[in-house]
Amino acid sequence: MSKTTSVNLISLGCPKNLVDSEVILGKLGEEGYLLTPSLKDADVIIVNTCSFIDEAREESYRVIRRVISQKSSYQRLIVCGCLPQLERRNLFLRFPEINALLGSADFYQINEVVKKVVLGRRIFSVHRPSFLYDSNWARLVSTPPGYAYLKIAEGCSNNCSYCLIPKLRGKFRSRYLKDLVKEAKYLAQMGIKELILIAQDTTFYGRDKGKRLSLSSLLKELELIDSIKWIRILYTHPAHFTHSLIRTLANSQKICRYIDLPLQHTHNAILRQMRRPSFETSKRIIEKLREKIPGIVLRTTLMVGFPGEQACHFDKLLKDVEEIRFDWLGAFVYSPQRGTPAYSLNHQVSLKVKKDRYLKLMELQRGITEEKNEQRIGRKYPVLVDREKEGHTEFQAPEIDGKILLQQSHLPGKIFNGRITGLKDSFDLVS
Repeated sequence: MSKTTSVNLISLGCPKNLVDSEVILGKLGEEGYLLTPSLKDADVIIVNTCSFIDEAREESYRVIRRVISQKSSYQRLIVCGCLPQLERRNLFLRFPEINALLGSADFYQINEVVKKVVLGRRIFSVHRPSFLYDSNWARLVSTPPGYAYLKIAEGCSNNCSYCLIPKLRGKFRSRYLKDLVKEAKYLAQMGIKELILIAQDTTFYGRDKGKRLSLSSLLKELELIDSIKWIRILYTHPAHFTHSLIRTLANSQKICRYIDLPLQHTHNAILRQMRRPSFETSKRIIEKLREKIPGIVLRTTLMVGFPGEQACHFDKLLKDVEEIRFDWLGAFVYSPQRGTPAYSLNHQVSLKVKKDRYLKLMELQRGITEEKNEQRIGRKYPVLVDREKEGHTEFQAPEIDGKILLQQSHLPGKIFNGRITGLKDSFDLVS
């Protein structure tokens, strides 16, 4: 292998995919490859793709087409992640210029694959997802200096009727607690102040390994790392919240008073078709969280236009959003995914109706978020600086929710107490 072989990587999709990209870069850097942010200077270009929904696949196609249009004949293109896992060899037919395809859990072979494509070989390596990286793998953290993602598990076993994740990522498999603590300590030594825990379902952590392992037990160990100031939990599931977990959150000085609790919908007829917990289950959790952790910030994700969603179902969704008043809310339009149970459901909703409902839901939430943010004006909050004039607080997940726009420059990675002086739009605050 030539020590001068250079690699450029483009990472698409969610933070979970970003961690895989960081592990790929760490492995290649460890093996002596030159990592470059420049596509034109790279000998090998890697695109780590997402294909969770139609929109994600279209983005992956666009990026692959752009790379192909810009790359020279000597440059090699490797496409990995969820898109090859879903489409397999069909991607070679669609894009003959691709030199290698790796599945969502096959990136552990990246070093050997790069060697082979440089020599002119074409590689197809898409297997049933089973690999799970650990702390022994080098990782090139690419987030701003103050925070990093800690991927505590891979895959999903919930089998929601609309979701491709079990097919793309395999069954849920937790990492070992000691190994996660080891990686968290590495991150702390790098100066990381905030750990953001991610998985397809963080609240399911440990259940595949036995009763002694749980998210609560992991959180208690992570809290003992002195230089970690904040621990944030994303992607929780209403069916797997426990009283023990809520007690752990309530008693902690480091766990952010912030919970990401995707509901997907609030009408039980739709939730049953989705194979999701009842709305009453989610509402009880929300009430308990607000009772035990005053001031907790809640984020959710909702889907509009699921098969069979009628006006009365959507009206209830709006009414519940108005009543619960989430601090942050993301929504997306349902798109049928071949290979999922929901794909063959009757009573598909027209695209126009889906889009109208999406806009109506987001307009409602914009007003709620703006009102909540206005209430924060004049108050002081610890701010973690992401960039010289940009940061986030405990009540904002970076790159997901709004941000704090800083009027003065601060050192990235630093935490300081900042007073909120205004609102730039519905989502971003000024300090």
